Amino acid sequence: MNKDNTKPKPKPPLTLAALLYPISVKTFLEDYFGKRPLLVRGRPGKFDAFMKPDKFIYGLDRVPEIRCVFNELRQATISPQDIREMFEAGATICVTGIDSAHSSLRSAARRIKKEIGYAGSVDFRGYLSPPGSGFDIHYDARVATTLQLEGTKTWWYSTSLGSSFPTENSSRENMSEIRRNVSKMKFEKVVLFPGDLLCIPPGIWHKAQAGEGGSLALNMAFNHNGATVLDLVLQELRDTLCTDIGCREPFYTGTTDNSTKQLKTHIAQCVTKVSDMLNIMGDENVINLLNKTSKRLTQHQK
Repeated sequence: MNKDNTKPKPKPPLTLAALLYPISVKTFLEDYFGKRPLLVRGRPGKFDAFMKPDKFIYGLDRVPEIRCVFNELRQATISPQDIREMFEAGATICVTGIDSAHSSLRSAARRIKKEIGYAGSVDFRGYLSPPGSGFDIHYDARVATTLQLEGTKTWWYSTSLGSSFPTENSSRENMSEIRRNVSKMKFEKVVLFPGDLLCIPPGIWHKAQAGEGGSLALNMAFNHNGATVLDLVLQELRDTLCTDIGCREPFYTGTTDNSTKQLKTHIAQCVTKVSDMLNIMGDENVINLLNKTSKRLTQHQK
């Protein structure tokens, strides 16, 4: 019981604004998001409302995947029972979908997605690294936002893109060749301390190494695959035109010249309907239209 009858202070809201403070969400979206790296210095405990470091080990039987990752991105899927052994062997432990184990992270992912109207999925990963360990050079097919919880980690990231909004992560094959090619690029170096945030756009080459005391961090991922402008336009076309019987008819060339003529007529009719839909999308309501499409996709994914 609170003896002085004062109400306990509310936890900081699980929002992007809380993560980025003192940088505004507006500045983040206009100047950094998907464009260039952003480093925000914080203080120990800044991310406690999202997940306290001592909660990392709980609920790992509910996450989609746990991997142990060694040098040159050599990795394997493991169970929660294997974590200690692999950690002591020098591997970084990567917990994909750690928000499945923590309601606070699930809430944060939902709020942040809604906060900026993001069409793609937002999720969290957890990274536990022993001293000197970390991910080798690579780039990601997502905006990767690291929240340093405990220990320190040194990051190196390229000042130019390896690929602009890639649909896949960089290859893990021929790491020696990748290193040779990437060595010609210019890199920045930063050290993250508890409370620091580092946001890296998709396609930026980077690597990381834990400090002498090891490292524990969360990574908030903004996944754009399946939720680009093209994805949403195509989905809206499909959702709308699938109600048209003619557009649902199968494509076949037939065996006669008459069949070919009929097919050409049929294709022309369908293309006209697609063109009409694209013209509708070109009006001032296109944002609202695609936003509704995005929400339908989100509901379907659930």
